[in-house]
Amino acid sequence: MQEIGLCEFKDFMTYSEGQLVSRPKKFPVRTLSLMVDGQQRKYFLKKKVSRFPYGAIRVWFRVLNPPLRIARELRILELMQQQGIPVASPVGWGELKILGCSIKGFILVEEVIGKAFMDVYRKSSLRVRRRLFRVYGELMGVLHRKKIDSKVYPEDLICVSDNYENFRNCFVVIDREHGHPGMVELSIEQCGIRLGDIWVKGTYRIGLGERSELLAFLSGYLSEARWHSGGVEHMKLVEQALDRATEVLYQDHRFANLRKGIQKQYGIGPKTPA
Repeated sequence: MQEIGLCEFKDFMTYSEGQLVSRPKKFPVRTLSLMVDGQQRKYFLKKKVSRFPYGAIRVWFRVLNPPLRIARELRILELMQQQGIPVASPVGWGELKILGCSIKGFILVEEVIGKAFMDVYRKSSLRVRRRLFRVYGELMGVLHRKKIDSKVYPEDLICVSDNYENFRNCFVVIDREHGHPGMVELSIEQCGIRLGDIWVKGTYRIGLGERSELLAFLSGYLSEARWHSGGVEHMKLVEQALDRATEVLYQDHRFANLRKGIQKQYGIGPKTPA
């Protein structure tokens, strides 16, 4: 990386070339091109800086989690790789700590060649959209079965193939900013909460879609999560997901315009007291 002046930690943190591709209010992500084995390759450089200049020291003294951990994202990516989940490949990272708390850092991942899930979805027929959501649900079911607690939203997926028979053949997961860096045992209720979050926040970004797409997602999830007691546990999980979806819808002002569509199409709204 010396060819573009990236030799030390500070070089990565001050890098300002390339295209800024991150969304507003997110940690900055820039493109970076390198010549590797005679070929031009593209990478994404994500930089994280604590939003609270003195927060790290205050947090350390309160014995809480530090506000910034680049290593967390790296560990989540590595955990998924170990469990056979296709993810973007990290090729470098660095972190600065004070008193054991992360102040700033970076992670560099190689570009995944393909199309954004959301772009493919929006240009596809209903039949293909249902198939996309079926394999998307299968992916989430496998994550929970393998005790990986990381919410994967539509914008976190790249389609690398138009053969949507198996998520391992067609999807690659990118951007693991949030999640648990180790394996955890998730209850049915916790899984339902994760699915409720994914549904509302994913719908907010990708569009309301059809009821059959949600059913395809849940069908794919349940086929891979493999709850032991079948119908009873399946119903419990779906109920928990709907309860969580309702809670999120009516607690966050961002979803005000989404509420009417979901209430009309799915009959989901705030519960009235008995």
